[in-house]
Amino acid sequence: MKTRLSVLLWLLLFSTSLLAQTFRGTILGTVIDPQGAVVAGAKVTVHNVNTGLERTTQTSADGSYSLPELPIGTYTVTVTQSGFQTAVTSNVAVNVAAERRVDVVFRTGKVSETVEVSGETLPLVETTNDTLGGILTQDTVKDLPINGRDYTKLIYLNPGVAGSPDQITDSPGSFGEFSMNGARGRSNNFLLDGTDMNDGYRNNPAINEAGVFATPATILPIDAVSEMNVLSNYKPEYGRNGGAIVNIVTKSGTNALHGSLFEYFRNNALDARNYFDNAPAPKAPFHNNQFGGSVGGPIVKDKTFFFLDYEGQRENVGVVSLDCVPTAAFIQQATATALASPSGLSPVGQKLLDFFPHNPANYIPGIAASDSGCFNARNQFAPDYIANAPSFNNLSSVIAKIDHTINSHNNLTGRYFFGDSTQQFPLALNATGGQLPGFDTVTPTRVQVVSLSLVSVLSPTTVNELRYGWNRFAEGFFPQDQNFDPSSIGLCNVPVTASSCSSSGLPIVLVSPTPTGASGFFSQLGATSGDPRQRVDTNNQLLDSFSWKMNKHDLKFGFEFRRTSIQQRFDKYSRGRIRFNTLADLLQMTPQLPSQSGFGVFNYSGNTLRHTHQNGIGFYAQDDFRLTPRITLNYGLRWDYNAPVAEKDHLFSDFVPTSATAGNLIQVGPGGLSNLYNPDHKDFSPRVSVAWDATGKGKTVIRAGYGLFFDSWSQDMALGHLPYPTFYAPGPAYNPIGPAPVQMGQLNPAAVDGNGAYIANTPLYDVPGCSFECDIFSFDRNIKTPYIENYNLNIQQQISNKVVLQVGYVGSQGHRLLRFFDINQPSQATIASEDLACNCINDVSVSRNYGFPNGAFYIFQQNSTGRSNYHSLQTSLHVNNYHGFMSIVNYVWSKSLDNSSDGEDFVVNAAQPQDSNSPEREYARSNFNVPHRFVWIAGYQFPKMSGSWPRLTSGWGVDSTITLQSGQPFTLNYNFEDDFSGGGDGFDRPDVVGPIAYDKHNPFNYLQLSSFAMPCTEAAGQFSGFASDCIPGTRHYGNLGRNSLEGPTFKQWDLAIYKNTAISERLSVQLRADFFNLLNHPNFANPELPAFISDPAANINLSCGCGFVQGPNNREVGNGALAISATGDVGIGNPFLGGGGPRGIQLAAKFTF
Repeated sequence: MKTRLSVLLWLLLFSTSLLAQTFRGTILGTVIDPQGAVVAGAKVTVHNVNTGLERTTQTSADGSYSLPELPIGTYTVTVTQSGFQTAVTSNVAVNVAAERRVDVVFRTGKVSETVEVSGETLPLVETTNDTLGGILTQDTVKDLPINGRDYTKLIYLNPGVAGSPDQITDSPGSFGEFSMNGARGRSNNFLLDGTDMNDGYRNNPAINEAGVFATPATILPIDAVSEMNVLSNYKPEYGRNGGAIVNIVTKSGTNALHGSLFEYFRNNALDARNYFDNAPAPKAPFHNNQFGGSVGGPIVKDKTFFFLDYEGQRENVGVVSLDCVPTAAFIQQATATALASPSGLSPVGQKLLDFFPHNPANYIPGIAASDSGCFNARNQFAPDYIANAPSFNNLSSVIAKIDHTINSHNNLTGRYFFGDSTQQFPLALNATGGQLPGFDTVTPTRVQVVSLSLVSVLSPTTVNELRYGWNRFAEGFFPQDQNFDPSSIGLCNVPVTASSCSSSGLPIVLVSPTPTGASGFFSQLGATSGDPRQRVDTNNQLLDSFSWKMNKHDLKFGFEFRRTSIQQRFDKYSRGRIRFNTLADLLQMTPQLPSQSGFGVFNYSGNTLRHTHQNGIGFYAQDDFRLTPRITLNYGLRWDYNAPVAEKDHLFSDFVPTSATAGNLIQVGPGGLSNLYNPDHKDFSPRVSVAWDATGKGKTVIRAGYGLFFDSWSQDMALGHLPYPTFYAPGPAYNPIGPAPVQMGQLNPAAVDGNGAYIANTPLYDVPGCSFECDIFSFDRNIKTPYIENYNLNIQQQISNKVVLQVGYVGSQGHRLLRFFDINQPSQATIASEDLACNCINDVSVSRNYGFPNGAFYIFQQNSTGRSNYHSLQTSLHVNNYHGFMSIVNYVWSKSLDNSSDGEDFVVNAAQPQDSNSPEREYARSNFNVPHRFVWIAGYQFPKMSGSWPRLTSGWGVDSTITLQSGQPFTLNYNFEDDFSGGGDGFDRPDVVGPIAYDKHNPFNYLQLSSFAMPCTEAAGQFSGFASDCIPGTRHYGNLGRNSLEGPTFKQWDLAIYKNTAISERLSVQLRADFFNLLNHPNFANPELPAFISDPAANINLSCGCGFVQGPNNREVGNGALAISATGDVGIGNPFLGGGGPRGIQLAAKFTF
């Protein structure tokens, strides 16, 4: 006994293996005789009824057996022993990452007889472990209404999952996918057939990841999915992240040839009108076709099988945007002004004017008639033009899989996925809420995922699996007009150091619509500032796992090596930006000079190409110990090491504080820092759980568990802020290291004449420097790997052989989570004292903590001070095929708190605190806090009806999903251009001066702004909304708490009605209609973030039009209401196919054989 314990401890502590991440299942159990004594040495054989695969083992001394790493499917379990009748259990379902318990009681009698029972009578509760999650099988999901056939929408049907079901994110505007039991949205691990399917840049799934906005760039064919399991509180064999494991297994071929052929169709004629689309204006055009087919079968019977699936999508959307463009009368007025000026009309300016659309039929009556620009009769700023820009998404996805039995002891599986698409959509809306036609973003995307797996049965009690995975995610974002050369109209869009005059697309051109230059712009000419950019992410993964059955112990050991490499170029503002005070200035080509505005004319140049990589390695050991026939203890330990992110050409640098007021930018590489941050070698993760069969009948199980889970982060933490001087060699004016640093060049003085007019064909931009916008992003040198503690206690009760109820508590705590600080932010006391000293407000001159580099506003530091807390009651009721009826009901009551909801997202209330000197004031509800969430999945297949029309009256069925959830929180900010700390990024919040009032049934009047005020006392008669109104020394950070406001609720019922008709013995057809949001309930997006105090009734002639009016006690209070302007699908940029839109109807036909 001591020898065995020594061997066990040695293996647990020193095993050279991790991270098996199984995508198969296990059959296990105990064999006893009629008197209840265990039977040792009994032969146990499992047989896959579809492929003929067989595995054999023997019961150990305690009568137990285990057959791990079985491909998912249906099995027959046969147990034999001399002196007893043969016991056969049929229809035993093996699910992904699940353990199926098949206990056998031998009977006495004629040995030649066989006793057979059905697997459908086996217990439905989980008696062997405490892993939480929900398995969705092909039988469950094949008839569900799934908008866009997007598998990620199925994730939201699981308990513990929270986020924005209308947007498929953890919170509005976030890069995260969903939150699981309080974990962040980018803390999830996506596996396809057990191998890494993650995009290492965002840490989202590579397949079905959004391209432009929330529209998936590739699709994993639903018909290729055999099962999907969303796991939490998992065993040590799973790692990489601390949130959910989304474990997807694709279909395999069988001994029978089978396949499908389908077409799904939607268009705007079948859909209801969007809540915000007012008649009689036509509905936005929309057409979506998804089509494809699958085939699978044997190559060699019982030995080699294939499966092949293709799915294509052709989506065309007419994106309607409300724009501000100059009218004929306004152009006439501006032309007269330009002709009367010394500069006169410029041919370049006239050609730029031609980029504005001028179709008379598209102007909005009552606004366009005004000669003063985009203002209505009440002098309110408003769009005057309706533009309809065709957008599209064309994609094709293929998946192929081979399963081969080499011999009775070795099985090989190979799978390849290929997805390719081109999308064209508006990537970002400008200040007026519109995107002019011709300036969309074009996004080509290609995704490839490979998996190879070799399972070797080494003995009846030992099994080894060797697995290799590779995936690549390649994506680019390019301006729609990328082939346009500005030099063709005389605009030389390059710095003076360039040798040629060319560019990929029109620069951003901003024009104020009023002759006086007041706030507001005509709709932007040119694509978004982030185009062009592109990246290629490559992941390599090698894994090995070893399973060993040793009496009461089911041992498992594993190893993984992972390397993520990213090549990225992000040429933000490389096309440049030009700003004009008036339309007349555009016609004269007299742009703003640097003396007028530091950001009037500028572009970025330099080398933004980066080659980064990160290696990860880990080991684990775990044991499932059957303490007694009714108690199973699961325990184990894993260790992970994620090396610091590195750059191949040493183009990273880090800001290293040397004191409270000094610091240096130091290059990472020879002669500088050895790493971007110090490595963390101490990531040990203990996990333990217990399952107790309370009655010994397999009907009532009490489970509890605790686990510690480390969370590797995505590489956009280091790459996502290009082209600012972030993590790499800065400008030579401050630290002359590194080649071609990315810097901003302003207007070239030689490009304008004495009247300030542009000289055609002259380089527009000066030699780049860093006199403006030199924010720095850095890492705390001692940053640590984040980790999450999960714990739970739950009860499973089998009510009948078809019904199971689970009720439990699930909680978690996040530690050392990543978040941003501005370590250069001046304290409130510093700002107040300097304000009093000069008797004025001049934030830019306020002394910041670090004087290096000059001109730097922010020095953002990524550190490990984030924390979170989550508590929940989770309930589930499952009904399994009761006379054709299937039902899953999930209800979760929860609360999630944190001090930052993401380490990198620049959603205002996600990562960056209002006051970095008091970061704990940010501890509040998480962005993804959803107090109440109810999901009901149901399906019913009507019984066959007798009569003379059997083909018409039989084969009917309905499936539906109902989702109800509370609103998600958001934060109100104020006055983007004039915040308290002087950075101008709008992190400041107002004061609360009255009861917060909502009108949740009226999106146009959603939140009353009179409850909020500018955080200071104003001088008498000064109520313009600027900080200059404040009495010196009275300004402060607002007392409105982070995420203290509540967004709208979500309610949606999706329904599918289908009819299956047999054409022949093997061929059938399904005709179906899917109804998304059947009741056409309006689901509104959260207010667009950042949400600033603004008032549609405010007089734009005020110097800022910020929506503040005089209130009591010399306070400027908000005026009017904060409105919601979009439904959920439109809010995220995925109209029609995103959740939360108006009722949509989808028609489909599907042939199966």
